[in-house]
Amino acid sequence: MIKHDSALSVISRFNPVVSLDPQVRQIVNEEFIYPILKDFFIDKGGIDYYEELDPDKIKTEIEFSQKDTQESYVKSYVYKEVMNVISKNDDGTINFKPRYVVSFDQDLTDFKEERGVKYGELRLGDAPILYFIYLDLQEVIQFIKNIPQLNQTETKTLKVSETAEERRNKLIDELVGAKHRAYITAPQNQKDKIKTELDRLVSLSQQKLQGNAGKFRVNLSWNTTDDLDLQISTEGGRIDYQNKTVEYQGIIGKLDIDANANENSVSNPQENVTWEQIPKGKHTVLVNFYKDREKKEKVAFTVFIDNGDDSRIYNSFVQFTGNNKTRRVVQFEFVNGEMHLTELL
Repeated sequence: MIKHDSALSVISRFNPVVSLDPQVRQIVNEEFIYPILKDFFIDKGGIDYYEELDPDKIKTEIEFSQKDTQESYVKSYVYKEVMNVISKNDDGTINFKPRYVVSFDQDLTDFKEERGVKYGELRLGDAPILYFIYLDLQEVIQFIKNIPQLNQTETKTLKVSETAEERRNKLIDELVGAKHRAYITAPQNQKDKIKTELDRLVSLSQQKLQGNAGKFRVNLSWNTTDDLDLQISTEGGRIDYQNKTVEYQGIIGKLDIDANANENSVSNPQENVTWEQIPKGKHTVLVNFYKDREKKEKVAFTVFIDNGDDSRIYNSFVQFTGNNKTRRVVQFEFVNGEMHLTELL
C-alpha cells in the first residue's frame, strides 16, 4: 500500500515512492490498490495468507547485485526484513507468511504478468517469499484525477488533525531515513556508531512527549542518565533550571520539566519549555551538559520545536569537556505570525 505523506524515510536510495496526503492515500489504497492485490492473490491462497512488507524497506536489483558489500543481502535483507516473522506452531510446523510489496519500479517486476498484473518475486528454492507487485504510476494519477470527492468544487479540503507526537514522529522518521541511507553507504568501521544513533531515534519515536503543549513549545530528549539542561536565551532573560519562568512583553515562557537533576535519574529523559501564547522577540535554544554520570565520550540529543504544521527537529550532541559542552542549536523569532529560524549547530 502507499504509505507516505512524506517521502524522506525510505532506506534505499533507489526506491521510488509516492507521497500523498492522508485523505487521497486512504482512497487510493482502499479503492484502487487493494482490489488489484486481492484479485492477484485469489488463486495463491488469498491475500490474507500474505503479509505486507513496509514499502520503506524495498531494496532494488542494484543493491541486491552489489559486489562490494561486506554483508550478504541474504543476511541483511532477506533474513532481517522478509523472514523475521518465522515462528513455530505448537505441533512443530513452521509458521511463515510470505510477503508482498507494491512498487513503481519496473526493474523489480521481471515483466511477468498474471491476471493483468506485472510482478516479480523473490524465492527460496521453489517457494516465493516476497512478491513485488508493479503499479503504473500514470494509472494511479489517472485514478486520483477521477476521484469524485476531489472534483467537487464545493467540497472543502479535508485537514487531518495531527497530535504533537505524530508531528514529532514524522520528523523523526525523516531523520531515521537519512541515517539508514548513511548506514548503507558507510564503511564497516562506522556502521556500529550509526546503528546506535538509529536505535536511539527509533526508541524516541516510541516515547510519549512529556510536559505541557501550550501554544508553542521546545522539547529536549536524550537517552542517558546524564543531566543535560535545556536553556532558552530570550530578550527578557534566560529560561533554565535556575530561572524556570521568564516573562517578556506579557508572554510567559516556562520550563515545566527539569529531568535528571537529582539522583533519581532516568535513561529516557526529556525537558520541556512551553508558552501559552506565541513568544515575542528573538530566542536562542541551547543544550548544556551539566552533570556527567555515564562517562561517555558524547551524548546525543534531539530538540523538537512544536509549532503545529511548521514544527522542526534538530539532532546533535554535547560533550562534558571542551567546546561542545554547551551547544547553540537554533535561533527563532516570529515575524507577522510566521516562524523564522536560523540553525546554529
